[in-house]
Amino acid sequence: MRDLVFGGLWALMLPALVLSPTIGVLIWVWTALLSPNELLYGVMAGVPFNKVVAALTIACLAFSKESKAPYADAIVVLMLLFALAATGSWLTSIVDTAEGTDLYFKVLKEVTLAIAITAVITTRHRMHLLVLTVCIGFGFIGVKEGLIFLLTAGGHKVDGVLSIGDNNSLATALLMLSPLLYYASRQAAVRIIRIGLLTAMVLCLVTVVATYSRGGFVGLLVLAAFMVKNSRSRVSTFLMVALAGVLIYALAPAAWFERLDTINDASSDYSFMGRVMAWKASWLIAVDNPVFGGGLHAVQRFAVWAAYRIRLGELSWIPDVGDDSFPRAAHSSYFEVLGDLGFTGLALFLAMLAVAFWQCRYIYRTARLHPDLAWAADLGRMMQVSLAIYVVTTVALSMAYFEFFYVMLAMISRTRRIVQETIAAEAGALRRETPRARRAVQPASGAVRPQPAYARQPDQG
Repeated sequence: MRDLVFGGLWALMLPALVLSPTIGVLIWVWTALLSPNELLYGVMAGVPFNKVVAALTIACLAFSKESKAPYADAIVVLMLLFALAATGSWLTSIVDTAEGTDLYFKVLKEVTLAIAITAVITTRHRMHLLVLTVCIGFGFIGVKEGLIFLLTAGGHKVDGVLSIGDNNSLATALLMLSPLLYYASRQAAVRIIRIGLLTAMVLCLVTVVATYSRGGFVGLLVLAAFMVKNSRSRVSTFLMVALAGVLIYALAPAAWFERLDTINDASSDYSFMGRVMAWKASWLIAVDNPVFGGGLHAVQRFAVWAAYRIRLGELSWIPDVGDDSFPRAAHSSYFEVLGDLGFTGLALFLAMLAVAFWQCRYIYRTARLHPDLAWAADLGRMMQVSLAIYVVTTVALSMAYFEFFYVMLAMISRTRRIVQETIAAEAGALRRETPRARRAVQPASGAVRPQPAYARQPDQG
């Protein structure tokens, strides 16, 4: 039944997708973030929805007459260079694997989607549609799992979803989404929609608790700090955050607090120390292959791990404990890129983050001076919160190729572009209006100029 309903919905979406590249990009984002295949169990589960949407949207972008405004700013150029570095890594990888090839084409698809977003999301209305699409895509997972957790009185533990990753990755994704849900609720004109979006945000945060993720707890702290810092009403936001903290403390199960207690004893935590071994191996791979690294997810390949695990002693000043007989994921976006793409890829990755932070700051500081751009100022601040959560939580998570991150970069870049174009249009209109205003007050030829009220009058008599 679920497959039939989704099949009918899909049949309705395809014509609209072909007619408009904007609709195509929105559906592309939705299928990329939600991954509907994971929700289906019949024939429809095997349909490659995201690939079909991507192909049709790219064709529509090429041939549609709908307005498009491609451009190249720092973020766009850096993403293209990052894709080029990934290409070099794929071509020169230490070990060729089908998994590495799949990951390479995933990176290309993510960058292509990001470029498509910057080309067609050219107005405030379209940007709000994109924000709502992102909220619906990820929000569905957060709302569903949060409700189950509450209905089972904390007995439901969320292990993650295939399209995003394990419980830690899901916690990070939902924390990144929460500021956008908050922004969308503030922009909604209908009260019931505002309440619905805020409820979705609360349930997403409940799901973060249900993941029992230590990184999710750190992300909650980052979210709380930045929400207070970036709020227009810091007192009310602080009170709201404090209330949320009290509720979590009162309602969270004891097992959640026991899990968090292990943060204080990381040196004896084999899970954490195993990550340290992966970081050391990633560093050694990059030292040997500084330009393009060892290939996508090289540290996870048994042949590569076997060659480098015997060299971990070269970094003996960094202690590690645990079994080194099997490969491990990098468990850090930064070491993941370092081992995969070398120092070139890491430099580009850090540059993308730095430029994105700077652009968020520019959006807020510039847009807040223009009443028509108040929405952009708020969005810039909320995207900065999402970006801060990503930067902090992925220190110990392999999420360098997380699709939402590249969608976020595109949203930041395009919002800044909209702000610049709006201000330039206002300035141009003002320049055009000024000469007209001056001509309107000029007296006609031969007319008597009016005397100012304080002009000296001629003597009478």
